[in-house]
Amino acid sequence: MDCRQIMTDTAAYAAMLDLRERILRKPLGLVVTDAEKQMDADDYLLGAFDGDTILGCLILQKKDDGSVKMRQVAVCETAQGRGIGRTLLQAAYGVLRGWGVTKLYCHARSTAVDFYRQNGWVVTGDAFLEQNIPHCRMDIAVPAEKDNAASAEKRA
Repeated sequence: MDCRQIMTDTAAYAAMLDLRERILRKPLGLVVTDAEKQMDADDYLLGAFDGDTILGCLILQKKDDGSVKMRQVAVCETAQGRGIGRTLLQAAYGVLRGWGVTKLYCHARSTAVDFYRQNGWVVTGDAFLEQNIPHCRMDIAVPAEKDNAASAEKRA
């Protein structure tokens, strides 16, 4: 498996949209909108692949205040529990270190809070509704590269 940037005018992007729709949108009765696709064009899209098959994805969105928000994190139903999410996080941290960014935040669905906590994230805000489901803000200080290796060794 490898993680790589996805460009919006590619077959990989179409596969990413399908994954996001299937995992994040359809269960809520929603679809990925044209406005969201337009937003994607300005963001950093990251996918985890087995060959040409997408297994997971996330988006890094630079905000006007200099912060970065991670959004639209999804892992294929058949690949969940295999470390794909953790691998995507590590790849995202590498991108952020390259940008000189030291902090990252997300709006985590309540069902994903434990996953993020297990990966060093901290709840930093009260629960709120987004798309009519419970979320909370979570933050992490982007780990130094050596911290990533130490964390991986602890989990092994």
